[in-house]
Amino acid sequence: MTTTRAVGVRRWTGRALLGLLVVWLVATTVNQLITGDFWLAGIPNPLPPLLFFAGPMALLTTVAMLGLARTSLPRLDRVLLSLSIAVVLLVVLHLLLSGRTWVWVLPDLMPPILFLLMPVALLAALAVVVIRRVSLRRPVALSVAVLSVIALVLGVGQAGLNMSALVGGSTDGPAPPGSVHVVTWDTLEWTTAGKDPDRFYRFLTDRHADVYLLQNYPHSGPESFQLAADSERLRREFPGYQFATVGGLLTISRFPIVAQKPMETNPVPPPGTDNIWYLSSWKYGVLRTDLDVHGRIFSVYNVFFYDRFFLHVMPLTPAFFRNIRGLDEGRAQQVDQLLAEVATNPHPLLVSGNLNVLPNTGDRNRLDVFKDAGRADRSLYPASLTFVGLSLWRMDWTFTSPTVGVHGYDLVPPDGLSSRHLQDVVVSLPRP
Repeated sequence: MTTTRAVGVRRWTGRALLGLLVVWLVATTVNQLITGDFWLAGIPNPLPPLLFFAGPMALLTTVAMLGLARTSLPRLDRVLLSLSIAVVLLVVLHLLLSGRTWVWVLPDLMPPILFLLMPVALLAALAVVVIRRVSLRRPVALSVAVLSVIALVLGVGQAGLNMSALVGGSTDGPAPPGSVHVVTWDTLEWTTAGKDPDRFYRFLTDRHADVYLLQNYPHSGPESFQLAADSERLRREFPGYQFATVGGLLTISRFPIVAQKPMETNPVPPPGTDNIWYLSSWKYGVLRTDLDVHGRIFSVYNVFFYDRFFLHVMPLTPAFFRNIRGLDEGRAQQVDQLLAEVATNPHPLLVSGNLNVLPNTGDRNRLDVFKDAGRADRSLYPASLTFVGLSLWRMDWTFTSPTVGVHGYDLVPPDGLSSRHLQDVVVSLPRP
């Protein structure tokens, strides 16, 4: 009797939670369709995270289930076998398609750690079934185990893990005298959106960095190369520093800026993005500044690349997919121009900012010409972007040329001032 009652409670609890999710999804989706607002009284529309958290796996599992529907296998056998087939297909498709087609942009947004957790969860579920002696055909159990191990072997390298953290981070030794302390941060609407300006500036100045690379700095227009917003406050908060700016990029340097090169990576918005009005002013994806660091030139690239999609566009609509394709093409152009530019730069360099690429994606692989400063991070799973309160992705990066020493790297939580973590890195120039 007690067991029956417990099963009933669990069943009704599950139904209640599913009902709440459906109500939440319908209410916020209808609101976004009518108002265009992703938020309803502070509550987000769960459709985008459902799409890239569970969508690819759910779709592949459904296809596998349909393929096994006419077999004589019991339901549990079919479910476990379908899940194991789906997880292998997911990691294989990811390896084949990521960075090669815009169609895979949404699946790429699945938190990378799931490539590790899903096969581990399947193996754990199989172990529970075997230990509890639940009826499961031996060939099915063997197939689930083999497929899960294959998915684990293929997927662990796609999980966004920083394996150097296991030994406390991989650095180039202690920071020598004359090292450069760099801070990079996507400020997200600068000091607007209800932010306390004093807390905002204190968050920055408390880092006591030599160089600040800031994104989302507000400008009156894309052609403005002078300080616009908060010009007096900036000079007061950073006495003795020099400033370089274009578009939404702002570089603040304690070292003399001897040259600056704004890179107009996207003079016109990508095709299919006409509905995103502010892309017309997002012409500059990169700002290069050459700094005189103790008599040597150090090239610093402040980077802000296109997002993968924008929340104000209703998911699964034609405009949504046109946006994803156009933004993917635009990011490819941005990466092309950055790589072409650094290939001609003879100076030691640093590239840092909001690149909007994930650690396990094909577009991230294009940046392997650089040294990833994040290898010095002590976190096993570094994540720089917070979504609905969860830090699930690393999308902000700092790279250096191979000869530049990296002596420390940290992702600092933004204290509610942005959705992006602040990057704090210490580097040193190679010896002459």
